[in-house]
Amino acid sequence: MKKTAIVLLGIICAANAFSQGVGSVFFSNRYLSGLGAPVVAPVYGLEPGDATRQIRGNATTNGGTMTYSGPLLFGTGFTAALYGGAAGITDENSPNLALASTVPFRSTTNTLAGFVTPPASAVQVPGTTAGGFGTFQVRAWDNKGGTITTWAQVMADLTIPHGSSALFTPSFALGGTPPPPNTPVTPPGLQGLTSFNLVAVPEPGVIALGVLGLGALLFRRRK
Repeated sequence: MKKTAIVLLGIICAANAFSQGVGSVFFSNRYLSGLGAPVVAPVYGLEPGDATRQIRGNATTNGGTMTYSGPLLFGTGFTAALYGGAAGITDENSPNLALASTVPFRSTTNTLAGFVTPPASAVQVPGTTAGGFGTFQVRAWDNKGGTITTWAQVMADLTIPHGSSALFTPSFALGGTPPPPNTPVTPPGLQGLTSFNLVAVPEPGVIALGVLGLGALLFRRRK
């Protein structure tokens, strides 16, 4: 019995040591003070009249150069997810971008619209180390009343409104506790994150109707 307890204690200590060595960040697109601040990157909905138009970058009203016409996202009907990995990732589809956390958007239409409800504490990012650096992407989607819970589900049905930020690599080291004798590192915010909007691919039936309508119009003009 005593031997079993010692083995279990060793496993727990090893797990804790591994966990402490993982890098961490504060997952919020509105982070006004602290390392990696300020971050003000609200997320927008579909562009009116052109649901396939993807926009990335902060708006002209927020220090950027982009113009958004879609509404700011709000409410638990939308989900945001933080993906990350060790610094140096340049492909958005890289398997090294791992899910770190998912959160809902704030349930408000006031000045906090477009912003997520951040986790209560810093989140660990798989594949990174405390004191190292990471590359990140924030993704968001319409969760269809809570039925769409993963990005894989979104990718399987591109009619679902979805979007993602450009990849970014904060200049601050990731937080956490490196293996001894290193001291704990304060987790930073998501420096470099900028706004983006949702897009949606029309259903094939809608596209077919559009092509049919265009063909009929051209035929009438030729007559």
